[in-house]
Parts: sequence; structure tokens; C-alpha cells
Amino acid sequence: MSMNTWPLINPFHWGYNGTVSHVTNDDGTVKLSLKNGEESLQFEEFLNKYVPDLANDAKFQLHPTLFTGIMQTLYLGAADYSKEFQVFYGREIVKFSDNGVCTVDYVMNEWEKEYELNNTTKRYNVEKFKHDEAETHPNEWPRLQPRTRYLRENELEDVRNDHKPLVLVLHGLAGGSHEPVIRSLTQHLSKIGNNKFQVAVLNTRGCARSKITTRNLFTAFHTQDIREFLQRVRAKHPNKKLYAVGFSFGATMLANYLGEEGDKTPLSAACTLSNPWDMVMSSVKTSNDWWSKNLFSYNITQFLVRTVKVNMGELEVPNGSAPEHVPTLKNPSYYRFTKENLEKAKNFKTIADFDDTYTAPCLGFSSAMDYYKSASSINRIANVKIPLLSINARDDPVVGPEGVPFDLMKQNPNVVHCETDIGGHLAYIGKDWKPWVTKEIAQYFNVFDERVQ
Repeated sequence: MSMNTWPLINPFHWGYNGTVSHVTNDDGTVKLSLKNGEESLQFEEFLNKYVPDLANDAKFQLHPTLFTGIMQTLYLGAADYSKEFQVFYGREIVKFSDNGVCTVDYVMNEWEKEYELNNTTKRYNVEKFKHDEAETHPNEWPRLQPRTRYLRENELEDVRNDHKPLVLVLHGLAGGSHEPVIRSLTQHLSKIGNNKFQVAVLNTRGCARSKITTRNLFTAFHTQDIREFLQRVRAKHPNKKLYAVGFSFGATMLANYLGEEGDKTPLSAACTLSNPWDMVMSSVKTSNDWWSKNLFSYNITQFLVRTVKVNMGELEVPNGSAPEHVPTLKNPSYYRFTKENLEKAKNFKTIADFDDTYTAPCLGFSSAMDYYKSASSINRIANVKIPLLSINARDDPVVGPEGVPFDLMKQNPNVVHCETDIGGHLAYIGKDWKPWVTKEIAQYFNVFDERVQ
């Protein structure tokens, strides 16, 4: 059952036979110059021809027992994927111009053989990996997720000198490289086209067991880390092809970055999945919709509270002194990270509660809603100057159709928006119980790199 006409998310709307519908500029999409003398194609025509499962009016099937967006999303968050997508990551700590740091996890396919224990069962040598993880682990940094360790200096040099096209992955608000949906994509990307891509996940400050080293939390405005990391890669490799994909809040950050950079970005193409394009509408949904508020918003909010708690040593202003690094906007409030606010935060129910207390004041906004109005990527979509594939599901319990700016997308020929009638938030769980959409995103980057100049 397809559900193209749903106006609102409702737990009793159901189905598992889906349809992809394109939203594009009425006058056509940007022309892509192809390799090997092939005739140029418009961006939408390129998708229709080379990524047929994401073509306009393409059909797909998800798992029949997960027949609502809420069930899809819940399953993605609750299922045990520990035996799936067993990607190995090598971690680098990246320092930025404001003295802050984040971590970058590179997919290390070659480690599969290095740590192989039993070729028949595909098990890996946990003890050997633990030894190397302990040997490379920085002092006083949190322990890492399975199959992730810090890179040695010679290994860092190898990843920095890699000439393969790079796909940079940006995770969601409470996530990181360890998330099943991220590992699903990074595994597909790293294996496709005979290992043609270098794949890296940019873990936002404080996420994926990274540290916060300045008195700033990440926000939707936090695009400078993306910018500086890509600039570093471009300076090292002037001719290296660069691509990026963002998930949920990471999609907002990526779309904001693309709009800020315009044609100055070194990226050749990008993709967003489940982007809450209009953060005001998404906040209304996750604060007022019973299902969204109680099943999703609360858990994400408490993750953010824990992020503050474990980083209070850096975030709290000692003895009332002004912080060394000043947040970006207006007249920021320096004194939000207090023990009193942290105690109050334990009772927060929604993301807006958190942003009202921490994010908005630290950016100089009077409320979370004012922050959302300014930070929404709908404000910058008009200035996206590279091919952008946007994917959102109508039954997404976090975004929904209300949070997608269809009219603005139609005005930009560089954007092809794939609206699916089912899929939930980031989920798209197929008949094999795995995310269907990650394979299609990998195929998009594969054919783009293979065929577009």
C-alpha cells in the first residue's frame, strides 16, 4: 500500500510498498558534463538512468512487519546490528583554528585481513585488536566503540596521502561512526567499485566518544569544522574528488555549509538523508506530537544532557571568569553551563528544552525557536551550487512533509529531492532487515564519480 497523499504522520497509516517521487525545478535541473564523450545529461535524467532505484516513480519494498514510519525508526534504533556492518575504523584527532577538536574515523578495509582470526566464520582477532587499541590510545580519552582505534603516525600518513576520491560522512544529532545506519553506508561505500573511495566519518565535537575542548557545543551553525577539514584535504590533494553525505542533523549542517560556500566548495556532489530542513516545524513535531515526543525526542535530549555532563570540566566557567573562546553570535551568555542548569536538565523532555537552556543563549538568541528560525537550512538552499540529492520520507516521525521546503527546492536546479512515501527517519529497513537506502546512496556516489567530469 502506497501513501503518497498523507498530510500528517499517524501511527495507523501503514504500508511497505513505496514510491520515489522527484521534486525538481520546473525548467529542468543542472546539466552534468559526462566522461568518455557521453552526451551531457540533466541531473535528474542522470539519476533516472544510472540510479534507477531512486528514479522518479521508482518502486521499492520495505519489511512488511515494519509498516509505519514510527515502527521503521524504532527498529533502527533498537535492533541488534552488532554482527552486521563490521567496519574497521582508524581514528584521527583533528584540531581546528579555534583550538577545538573533533575526531575523524577512516574506514580501514585492509584491517579486515590484518585482524582476521578465522577466514571461514569471518571472525576477527579481538585480542590482537585490543592490544593495538591500548597501544595507540591517548591518555585520558574515552574508550572507543568496537573495531575502532587510533591511528599510528605511519598509518595517519597513509590516510592523508590517499589519492582516492573521498566521501565524507556527517552523522546525526546523537550519533557517530558507530551507528548501524552509518556503518551500513560506510561499508557499502568502502566496498563499491573495487574499493574506489576513501571513506571518513567526521564525528562532531563531543560525539562518538570525542572530547569538547572549548566552551562551545556543536550547533546547526557549526559548519567551520566541515570547511576546515575539506580545505585541509584540498590543500594536500588539489585534484582529489571530494563528496559528502549528511544524516539528519548532519544533513542540516551539510546543507548549511553548502549554502554558505556556494560555488567555492571543493565538493563535487552531495547527499542529505532525513534532513529536518525547517527546524521550527521539526521542533513543533517532536515537541507536540505524542509519538515523536515520547519515542524519539526524549532519548535524543538525554543524550545531549549527558554530553554536557561528561564535558562539564571544560564547559563550566571557573570562578565566573569569561571564557577564552567566544561563541559566534551577538552577546552570548557565558554562564549557561552551571551545576544548577545541569540538575534542571535531567528533567528535560524535548530537544527544545535543551536548546532553550544551552544552545540558544550561547549563540545570543532569546529562545530555541529563534535559533531554529535562523539556523534552518531552508535559509541557504537557494545558494547550493553543486548537485545535491535530497532524500526524505513523508512518514518520518521527526521531520514529516511539513518540514521539507518543496517550493524552495523547485527554485534551485542543482537540487533533486527524492520524496518517498515510506521509510521513517533514516531507517528504510528492507526485507533483509537492513537499511535499503544506504546502498542506493553509495550507488549514487559511485556512478557520479565514474561518469561525471
